[in-house]
Amino acid sequence: MKHFTKKNFTRLWTALLLAALIMVAVTVRSYAVTYKIGDTYGGGKVAYIFQSGDAGYVAGQQHGLIAAEADVNNTYKDAWNGESYTGTYVWSTSQCKITTSADYGYQEIGSTGKAIGDGAGNTKRILAKYPAANYPNSAAAVAHAYRGGGFKDWFLPSMEELKQLYVSKGVVGGYADFLYWSSSEMSPSVAWYKIFINGLLGDSIKSYFKRVRPVRAF
Repeated sequence: MKHFTKKNFTRLWTALLLAALIMVAVTVRSYAVTYKIGDTYGGGKVAYIFQSGDAGYVAGQQHGLIAAEADVNNTYKDAWNGESYTGTYVWSTSQCKITTSADYGYQEIGSTGKAIGDGAGNTKRILAKYPAANYPNSAAAVAHAYRGGGFKDWFLPSMEELKQLYVSKGVVGGYADFLYWSSSEMSPSVAWYKIFINGLLGDSIKSYFKRVRPVRAF
């Protein structure tokens, strides 16, 4: 009988360990969770799965957008006109209409994108111009302040991201037959929005009031 040496034991232990690791890897791949639009996940519901060409797409992995399960529906008093509003928000502050003032509502943010993957960056740029500490009731501020699922990375969707929210609205649910802001700017005084009644895209003065549905990426 062949003598079982320490060296042989080490080789056997190494082989068994490698076999176990391979089995774990195969099991993880076999049971990897695949999400579909409408699934509850990550503090909301899956509203879009990234496709090839989208920022954030990784071949062999599933990533996409999660929509909050409901619109932001705060009641607040507008700092400019003193009136109370519930569930609708301006894109810019609307607190000052004097062009020489720092918080003039129609200043260009610049560099906001329209594509899928642009919403988070757009939101950061808007809040850099109009900080939430000073202007807590702008569309970008209330979207970013949302804390669904305990997550802190919610943002106002870009134009194309908002388009996908409309496409999946029947599955995700909870939308109003109203107008929704995107984070995509058209000009110093105008930003893009989506009509959730018929899916049409529109552009609007930034100080007009519209609804907000926060999103986050996964």
